[in-house]
Order: sequence, then structure tokens, then C-alpha cells
Amino acid sequence: MRPEQTIFDELAALCISEGFIHAISIICFRDTAVGFAGNLSVDDLSEARSQSRLIRTEITTLIGLTMRSPIDFSLPEAEVLSAYIEQAEALLEELHQSMLPAPPPYPHSNGSGSASTSQFDFAAFLREAIFYSGESAYPFQYRDLAIRKYKSDSDWLWKHKSIRLETGRSVCRGVGDLLNRRLYEVLVSLRDKPKNEWTMLPGFTFSCEELAGYIDKPADEVRAFVKAFTLPQDERNDTFTSLHAFNAAYAYPFVQSDADKFILLQYYGVSQAFYETPFYWMYDDQSYKSSASSHRGDFTEVFAAERLKAVFGHDKVFRNVNISISKGEVLGDIDVLVVFGDRIIVVQAKSKRLTLEARKGNDRALEDDFKKAIQDAVDQSYRCSDLLNDTRVQLRLKNGRLLDLSQPPRTVFPVTVVADHYPALSFQALHFLKAKSTDQILPPLVTDVFALDAMTEMLASPLRLLSYLGFRARHGQKILASHEHMILSYHLKQNLWFERGVDHVLIEDDVSSDLDLAMAVRREGVPGRATPDGILTRFEGTHFAKVLSEIDGRAEPVAINLGFMLLELGEDTVKTINGHIEEVLARSTRDGQFHNMVVGISEASTGLTVHCSRDAHFRVESRLREHCAIRKYTQKANSWFGLALNPEGSIRLVAQLVGDWKADPEMERRVQSWARP
Repeated sequence: MRPEQTIFDELAALCISEGFIHAISIICFRDTAVGFAGNLSVDDLSEARSQSRLIRTEITTLIGLTMRSPIDFSLPEAEVLSAYIEQAEALLEELHQSMLPAPPPYPHSNGSGSASTSQFDFAAFLREAIFYSGESAYPFQYRDLAIRKYKSDSDWLWKHKSIRLETGRSVCRGVGDLLNRRLYEVLVSLRDKPKNEWTMLPGFTFSCEELAGYIDKPADEVRAFVKAFTLPQDERNDTFTSLHAFNAAYAYPFVQSDADKFILLQYYGVSQAFYETPFYWMYDDQSYKSSASSHRGDFTEVFAAERLKAVFGHDKVFRNVNISISKGEVLGDIDVLVVFGDRIIVVQAKSKRLTLEARKGNDRALEDDFKKAIQDAVDQSYRCSDLLNDTRVQLRLKNGRLLDLSQPPRTVFPVTVVADHYPALSFQALHFLKAKSTDQILPPLVTDVFALDAMTEMLASPLRLLSYLGFRARHGQKILASHEHMILSYHLKQNLWFERGVDHVLIEDDVSSDLDLAMAVRREGVPGRATPDGILTRFEGTHFAKVLSEIDGRAEPVAINLGFMLLELGEDTVKTINGHIEEVLARSTRDGQFHNMVVGISEASTGLTVHCSRDAHFRVESRLREHCAIRKYTQKANSWFGLALNPEGSIRLVAQLVGDWKADPEMERRVQSWARP
């Protein structure tokens, strides 16, 4: 096999061939455009993920190499264009194969924080995973979050770049709409043209004047934004000399072809550049760099807090919580704290990124980047989580107010959130993270603001989100996936639960199509299904769903525990419970008498008793608790849940008995005297 650099250099020479940009335009249309009629479907998106298509990093590589010389816009013969495309695809495939070293021994996290050899010896092996990792953000997330990320920097951007943030967002959205229409028009026009005149490049070309009219924004503001993200015509992409070197095509996605003609070959690129590039402009300003860094850190914290408040409520989420024993001795600080009953989420926000040296497979750079961006935050999160058990500590908010935990935490969910796309983050965290956990403090979740946004959008209730975090912590070491969206999408389809004996689960990229579609419908208004068919829809309108809905949002530990138990049940068990509840409610409605149902769940050493009657509350509570105690004992279970319903199905009472089963003569006597229903 030829060396990687030799292949890269041959590809670079191909990309500066006469009219090669027309070949890129055909590839972009073929591999990134999604055609559909009526509503967009999962099948439409799945087809777009075919492995025969080039991924965005490969296409951006072609664009970046084309930018290394003055671009020739002349249109080659059709046969030449076909040859260009075939050669480019062959070289990219060869390049991919050259990046695959012999696989090392399977690395894994030992969870103890100790290792005989550094896991970062596998850094070279990560180069392929980093380059070919899936996108961790949707373009509309980049676009919309950029406004919030740079809100405090708006004056600097206007003064130094003549950029208005709202105009930038309109450009990112409008240019995609405009070019979608143009691509269709160009495609239709090809019917009347000879084959040697076929090109898709006009479908990716626009002028600032027409774009300004299309989005109803001042032309000078639109032009300023587009020019800011266009590589100056007297500059070349000189730094892009190897596959993992800096590629200016990411930072400057527009290509200028004439005085007021610009080309955007990848709609995704302009939104990503809008989110990422301005920080580096500001960071180069020595008088402003500290402010830029501070604002980026604040954005991550504020955004995480706001998304969690949308799920748990403003009174359950707190920012900048100091942990101290005395007023002057701070032992730790939590960026975002969620207190929901006896469940706690500890969020540490970071804004470090993966450097170019790390992308190249430099083991020391990768280790240093991971430590600064991830490991330090995870360690801090564990320390803070552990301190929450110390009855001597005080939690003090930024305004000086003391925060009182009304009850000791039963479960703590540590979460580390990074501000930017961190390639192969899930993969790196799985293999390299040295994390501690206990029965109370779960293994940490490492993710980014984009995945947190999607989680809180789709799992928009306390029970649903906490349940996912619990599943994620329990099964995280088994899951192989390039980014969190894939894992979340799998969960939405069929619950993130695996049978005993399953050691590893590989989740492939096409699984995320359901989530991709739902997010596009919700955020972009694309016609289609806003909620994937799965755990959120399967039992809509049933008694089971009604019970879940009523206890969801209750911060009482018993309600949370019951909710978790219900969310872990299999589909057949849920159908059984639904049928029994329906019969119990119907009987009580008919005769006004007491009726009940019982379901034992032996694998979890628990069960559920449901009572239905119109009796007085004290009588219902006494009967329910006695029934739960008897059932727990006879089933030799370690816990048992009780649920009292009114005949119309609303909840009257939730109860839980907990304790390891043991033989008890008194319980034996009570069982013998119990009138079995």
C-alpha cells in the first residue's frame, strides 16, 4: 500500500486540474442532496447515508485542495468530468485504507483511574476515527446557537467584521433555501442541454444582491457576512499540506467566482463556520482574547442550564454552585446543578477543542487535549458529586444564598458538556476516560451542547431524561458509536436496554435517521414526523401512558422510582399492565367496589399492585400498603410498588416498600390470614 502522503499529494494535483470544481459540484449534488415528495421520511434520509456516498469531510478535503491554486472555472468535456470523479473517489478510498493501521488490542476503560500502559498509545489508531467520525451537530444547531454563543461579542464583530448576528443567521438559513430552489431549476434545465454542457455548479452559485432580496436584509450586511467567510482571492489554502493539517475550507466555506458571484458547495459548512470561526478572529486580538474565552465559557454554562430548565423547571436548576465547609473555604464548584427529589445532575462545562496536532495522531497532543477538555472536568464532577454526601458541606449560589438539599442524594448523574464539535467524542470517552463511579455516583456522560440540546428536546420530561441518563450510565461501556445522536436515536426507537450477556453493541450511523428527521421537523419546519415511532409513541393514549404522565414531574422519590421501573418494562409486560388496569377500572366503575391487579417482575425482584376504589383515603392507603407488604413477601422480592387509582384512572396514591427479603414468622402469619383475591 502506498504511503498516505503520496496519495494525498496525488489527490492535491488532481484537484487543481482545469475545471475540477465542476466535478465537485456533481459530487455535492449526488452525495448531499436529498430528494423527496410530500413528507420527508426516514427512508429518504437513510438513502442519503449510503456508504457509496462521500462524507462531508472527504468533500471538504476536495474543496480545500482546489483552493490551493487559483480556481479554473472552465467546463471540461463530459468524459473528463467523469474521469475526475472516478479518480477522486479511488484516491479517497485508497487514502482511507492507508489510514487503517493494524488494529491494536481492544482498548477499554478500566473505570478505576489506573492503567498499566497509557491508552493514548492508540492515538495513531484514532486518526481514522477522528477524520471519518459523524457530524455531532445539525446545521440549524450551529446556526441558531451561534447567535447565543457570540451575543456578548456582537460589538466586536460589528466593529471589526461589519457582521450583525441576526443577518448572519438569516444568511445561513436563506442561502440554503435559495440554492435548494436553484439546484432543482438547474437539474430541470439539463434536459435541454447537450451532455458536454452538463454541470451543477450554477446550482451552487448566487450573488449577494439576490440573497439580500431573498432574505430581506441590507445588501451591505449580507455582503460583509459572505466576504468574512470567503478566503481572500490573493490567499491560498497553503497550510493544507496533509490530511490532518488546517483546511481553510472549513473556516471559509464560500468561494468567490466573480465580483458579486459566490459559490457555496456545502450548505452545512456556512453554519459550522458561523459557529466556530469568529472565536479565532477574536482570539487573535490580544486585547480581546480573554473576553472571548470568558464569553465562550459562559455560553456553555448558560445554554446547558437553560436546556435543563426546560425539562426540570427553573426552581430545580442552579448555576455556579460553590461547595464549602465554611464560608471562606471552597472545596469545589459546580457549573450547573439539577436537584430533582433525591436525583442530582452535576454538569461541568468545558470549551476546549481537539488541536491539529492531536488530529494528526500525536499521542502527547491527544492526551493533553483529552485531559484539558474532558478528563479534568470529569474528575471535578466526581469530586463535587462525592462532596454532596458530606453533611458538613454547604452549597452556596453566586448571589450568596444557601441551597439546601431537602434529602440526601440517592443517585448522582455526572455530565461533562463541551462547547464545540469534538471528533469521535463518544469513541474517545469510551476508550480513554479514567472515571470513578459508585453505587450512588453513576459513570459520567461526556457529550457536547448539540447532543444535550437534542436530548432535552426529545426527552422533555424529568423521568424520560433521567431514565436515559441512567440507561446511558449502565450500558455506556458496551456501546460503540461515533457520536451521541446515534445512541439517543436508538433509545428513542427501542429503549437503551440490552439483554444480559451482551458485551458490545455497535450502533451504525443510519440509526440516527429517525432523530435527524424529528429534529429537522421541529426546528426547520420540514414536513414529516416530529416524534420517532418508538418509546414516546408506542403506548400513546393508554392507561400506562396516563400513569407515566401523572407521575412525571413529581420530585418525590417514590414517584421517580415507580417511573423508572415502568420505563424499564418490556413491551409485552406493558400490554399486560394496560389490559389489567383497563379491566380493574371498568369493574370499579360498574359496581363502585374495590378491585386490584398484581404484576410480579421477577428479574428485577420487584412488582406492582394497582388498587382502584372510591373508598376514603386512609382506608385506601392502609389496604394498599398491607397488600404490597404481603405481595413483596410472597414473591420474595426486594421491593414492591403500590398504585391507587380513582375509577376514571387518575392517581390517588403511590407507595413503595423497599428492603432485602428475609424469612419472617410474623409475615408468615399475615400471609396465612390474607384473603387471596
